[in-house]
Amino acid sequence: MESTAEQYSDQGWWVSWYGDPPSNTRERILFAAFCEVHQRGFQAASIQDIINGAGCTKGALYHYFASKDEIGLALLDEVFTRYIDSTFIAPLRDVDDPITMLTEHLLQSGGQMQEEDVALGCPLDHFAEEMAPIGAAFQERIQALYQSKRDALAAAFRRGQAAGNVKTDIAPESIALFFQATLQGCMGLAKNARSLETLMQCGECLLHYLEQLRPRDCPASRQPDDR
Repeated sequence: MESTAEQYSDQGWWVSWYGDPPSNTRERILFAAFCEVHQRGFQAASIQDIINGAGCTKGALYHYFASKDEIGLALLDEVFTRYIDSTFIAPLRDVDDPITMLTEHLLQSGGQMQEEDVALGCPLDHFAEEMAPIGAAFQERIQALYQSKRDALAAAFRRGQAAGNVKTDIAPESIALFFQATLQGCMGLAKNARSLETLMQCGECLLHYLEQLRPRDCPASRQPDDR
């Protein structure tokens, strides 16, 4: 039987959240769990399906993870955190032109999107909607991960203000919160409509909003035909 890693090796955006292909049993278990949870939800995902997807034995799974909840927390602590840090927080860490960086990030992500990505939604948001209300351990980790994104955004906007690339009459923390909420809303609307076009339309409006945060005559401004 084809393993989960082999089955999804050529997929697009949502599978890219996992990072490098799994190279050992524990990584195969986590990847199989990630795929099962994102497609079916954490509560609906079964241990047996994860075992089948990982191509391992039940004993091997329980050697690494004592329970299904432990697998879910590992997804948050390792898979989701690794993706958010490597693709979002780390690129923002030293930039003083966050508007350009965020524009490139949105365009790159949009270019990877497929209809399945829209139908399933953002892996982190999908997981958070289901699990944050259920257990304190999940809620605390999810909140911390969202907060780390906002902190990185706010710090980048402050550096942008100091460099003259972001208007100084805005509050970085508020703009970071608004950006995160808008992006999550775009993904949620598109998921509900099962419409890639809806996501692209909403994303273009977010790009336009980001440009309005630049000071007048800022040389880094995005041209109208930049896509």
